[in-house]
Amino acid sequence: MTKGDQMKADIVVIGGGIGGCALAARMATAGLAVTVLEREPMYRDMVRGEAMVPWGFLEAVELGVAEAVLEAEGASVITRMTPYDETLTVEQARRRSKDLSASVPGAPGVIGVGHPELREALANSAVKAGATVVRGVRRSTVVAGDAPQVTFELDGSERTVDCRLVVGADGKFSTTRAALGISMFTNEARVKLTGMLVDDGGTWDRAVTTIAVDGRNQFIVIPRADSKLRLYVGRNVNDPEPLKGPATITEFLESYRTPIFPNHDELAVSEPIGPCATFPMNDAWTDTPVVPGGALIGDAAGWSNPVTAQGLSIALRDARVLSEALLDNAIWTPETLSGYTIERSARMARLRFASALTDLIAGFGMSDRATRRPRILGLLGQRPELGAALTAVHSGPWSVEAESYSPDILTTVALA
Repeated sequence: MTKGDQMKADIVVIGGGIGGCALAARMATAGLAVTVLEREPMYRDMVRGEAMVPWGFLEAVELGVAEAVLEAEGASVITRMTPYDETLTVEQARRRSKDLSASVPGAPGVIGVGHPELREALANSAVKAGATVVRGVRRSTVVAGDAPQVTFELDGSERTVDCRLVVGADGKFSTTRAALGISMFTNEARVKLTGMLVDDGGTWDRAVTTIAVDGRNQFIVIPRADSKLRLYVGRNVNDPEPLKGPATITEFLESYRTPIFPNHDELAVSEPIGPCATFPMNDAWTDTPVVPGGALIGDAAGWSNPVTAQGLSIALRDARVLSEALLDNAIWTPETLSGYTIERSARMARLRFASALTDLIAGFGMSDRATRRPRILGLLGQRPELGAALTAVHSGPWSVEAESYSPDILTTVALA
């Protein structure tokens, strides 16, 4: 291995994903020198978030990357949430559809977009803004503190970048987080979610998304403008027949052959065109996303239970709030950037509440769901304030009053 030149930047972002590239685009637009280090030479499908809820799109607008989001390959605008369910006929579910285009002024609805396609679009935006995006990076080593520095390998050459701040945007299994010595807290998953990209030949209505339940299976469907469709199947972690092994793909698709969906026979024979992967449905967070010389954003700083599809929006919000804190302060320390730490901590707590409430109302995996769910829905009809936090899933965690997140609400719904 050869030694390369010493490089300099204001910010080094480790991870060229959604949050990392959005942050790089914003800071480069403001005139700062930003270097993004990305492990993958070409972005690939890793079965990650495909839905950008309306409040997240507004974050993209504020960051100046909304056009890139909408123009990403295969991006679609989803305008209806239809609650397909074992307790409803298809027509009953359709009559209960929610208009997503009306959730947030300025947002057209939920944006369905492939994770690798969105990463590519945002990386291009960062480069156009003046950031340096380096792909194919190996063995990066982080030194934070008063003199932050990142050393990495590229094409057999070792290179070092001196900077003012290292930002870890390298996902759930962040090596930057470990290097910065930041602790992560998690709650226990009750459900494991399996996802796969398929070609459904246009069977599914491209304007519709759903979170549905039928027996042992919880379904999430996120369409795109092309013939691609992201399907998910959730099962209780204690399910005697989890989705795993050689038969996973066949069983996964067959689970969609249920009358709760329109055109279910056609949907069940969709063509797999991506990997099939399983991950736990839990929340994770840190109380210290900023340390001397370093900060975390996106999944590296913690994530929300995927059932409410907040991941892309969280990453963009992180990028916006951190970028504003950086631009508002000449000196970057945990104290001067505390606005980001405080906002993120409160935001993630609200999102954990919304996930828990969604779980209670859906009742997925609960033995008495058939009798319990109608009681809960009846309670919410009588006392709609109990479900106000659900509105925030699409309109944003700060769009409803703090009282909507009272622990007493979860207790009341749980006892219904």
